[in-house]
Amino acid sequence: MPMRVTPLLFLPMLTLLAGQATAACAPLRFGYTDQAVPPYYLGNGPNEAKPAAGALAELTRDAAASAGCETVMVRMPPPRLRMSMEAGKIDATSLFSPDVVGASPQIVYPLDKHGKPDPTRGMALYSVVFVRTADGLPKNGDPAVVMRGRIIGLSHGAPHIKVLRERGVQVDQGAANPDTNFEKLRRHRIDGFAVSLASQDDMDATVAARYGKEFTRLDKPLFTSTAWLALSKTYYDQNPRQAEAIWQWYGTHGPARLGALLKKYGQ
Repeated sequence: MPMRVTPLLFLPMLTLLAGQATAACAPLRFGYTDQAVPPYYLGNGPNEAKPAAGALAELTRDAAASAGCETVMVRMPPPRLRMSMEAGKIDATSLFSPDVVGASPQIVYPLDKHGKPDPTRGMALYSVVFVRTADGLPKNGDPAVVMRGRIIGLSHGAPHIKVLRERGVQVDQGAANPDTNFEKLRRHRIDGFAVSLASQDDMDATVAARYGKEFTRLDKPLFTSTAWLALSKTYYDQNPRQAEAIWQWYGTHGPARLGALLKKYGQ
């Protein structure tokens, strides 16, 4: 004789199943800079910019959603991001400087078959340099040669500061954001401004709109690297299937989706 489920018993069962579905993927707390870096991140301060947070903020939300995970945006000064990952205060952030790869057991990356961070599940980045147009520096020259003996400005806490210093580049890291660096460049306090972009021309439209022809981007990048959506070990251990799916989407669909988002933001 088939078992009959009364409405009073059926409702708690539905509630339990709904709770299990909700718990299938914990919300991803994504940490990123509290300074505007258009078109990637918009707005300043601790709160997410509304109605549009920026291209990389949206990209991360899309990557998490591909695995059925919600995203909670957490903004903070860049130097605190890695420490917050290690302390478990956030679950994810974008990391790409080689010196942080594998440096902490609390931070995990998508790995290839050799156990190394997998570039196919990351995002290629180009460190480009803007200079004063009036200086007449060779636009198509090797940036490492063109900027030799000159000071390159970076935003405070930028993860590639150590990389540039190891390459003998004189670095000024006192600026809070790109706008401050461009102002320092205008006042001759630095000789160039380096920023890492997903495509070399991502900031060209923004710079032209704000500064006209005052600044010029050197044609060649200073160096290239890979950005990974790094996760805390705790989040990965609790959501391994979703974490792997997020990384796979990020590498497979991320570049095309970012291109579409940059068009949305007018780049």
